[in-house]
Amino acid sequence: MKRLRSSVMDIKAFLQCKKLRRSHRLEAKEIPDIKTEAMSSGSLGHFVVLPLELKFLILRYLTVEDLSILTITSKAMRNLIEGYRVLMPLIPNVLLQKLHVSKSAQVSPQEQQKSYLEIFHRLGLLTKRSTCLYATRDRLKFVNGILTKMMCNNADCDNLSQCLSLTCFGKFLHTVIAGWDDSECQRTYDAIIHHTCLLKNVKLVMSSKPGTHAQIEYEVRMFLRRVILDHCQSVVDRAFWLGRILKPWPMVHQARILFMLYGPEYNGEIQWFEFCENTPANPEQSAKHFGELANAIQILHGYRQEWSEDDIISVLDELTSSPDEWLAENVAHMLILCGDVITSKMLMSKAINGRTIELSSITTSFCVVCVKNSFSLSYVLGMIQNIIGAMDKPKDRLQYFNSLMDMFRELILDIHEFSDQEDGHENDMYFMVTALSEFTKKLVILAFKNMLTT
Repeated sequence: MKRLRSSVMDIKAFLQCKKLRRSHRLEAKEIPDIKTEAMSSGSLGHFVVLPLELKFLILRYLTVEDLSILTITSKAMRNLIEGYRVLMPLIPNVLLQKLHVSKSAQVSPQEQQKSYLEIFHRLGLLTKRSTCLYATRDRLKFVNGILTKMMCNNADCDNLSQCLSLTCFGKFLHTVIAGWDDSECQRTYDAIIHHTCLLKNVKLVMSSKPGTHAQIEYEVRMFLRRVILDHCQSVVDRAFWLGRILKPWPMVHQARILFMLYGPEYNGEIQWFEFCENTPANPEQSAKHFGELANAIQILHGYRQEWSEDDIISVLDELTSSPDEWLAENVAHMLILCGDVITSKMLMSKAINGRTIELSSITTSFCVVCVKNSFSLSYVLGMIQNIIGAMDKPKDRLQYFNSLMDMFRELILDIHEFSDQEDGHENDMYFMVTALSEFTKKLVILAFKNMLTT
């Protein structure tokens, strides 16, 4: 009885196993040889024996640039950092708040803005490398997720003109898609415009009169420039993205979108009627008003894969007629900045189509612009030779010259009759008369060249 009682009271009699229950994985880690073999054969080295939480904790002490470099060391390290990037937000909310400009916040200094751009460039590199094996669709989902966080309508942003959020996202986006082929870039553009209200807003603006939705027009301008266009590294890249923006629309809308992107703006409103009412006072103002528009036309003209010369002439013709006819002097300013090739094609097209009055008005304006900017009128004579060379009939050429001189007369009389010294246009008469005088001198020299040189 004593022996039975002792056996019943012994706890070991009820145990199936004489050793404590433990995980085989934990037991294996306690064996030095197995741990050494795992570290030597594992793709993560000493990292392989650490739990995932501790790995992520260590990665938190690394910079974005260090993480980006680690992603290209091995597939296992790339997977680890990709998991860390997905689970741990790399863009803190404090940084996002600094990018937006509220009423109480001050605009960041130039050096600070450069540092923000560099941060998002490094984030773009990290994302590009860590998602290199993902499908394009999955990578664009992540990009759109970042865009959602950085949109101004999701934050307290009261000054869109000074906000850095879209600019930083544009830097991030172009870093991620650098090296992608055209079809992937097209998918990127389609994904972005469908993820936002951009396409809807552009349709609204195009179906309304210019200036009706001033705030939406300015928002579209800022988004397309800061996210899509301003970070292009080459002329070919900018031409490609301009094509993505413009090609889906008819010519008249392409011209309006170009003006919305690069036309003059003041206090967050696009000055649609500026070129229909006023002319630049000096060469600096001319370059400021027309420089970006002319540069965009030149870029499209040089990108022959999608744009023919006829396309460029049609867009330019629509541009100088939108929303109303531009002043002839502004058309001359624009054409001079577009370059000789585009100018010649534009004027020859008008000559072939019999638009003599327009030609004479533009020619007189060329003379005035050359006098204002101290250019040689030899440029104007070259344009005249191209114009008359495109006219088949001598009657048309004579009509053009007669119309040209009549235009000088009418402009001088109009300035004399309607100008007011208080309007600040007292020099217009001087410039116009000087232009006529200099132009006449050039014509006289050509007409009597043999008699004047012998």
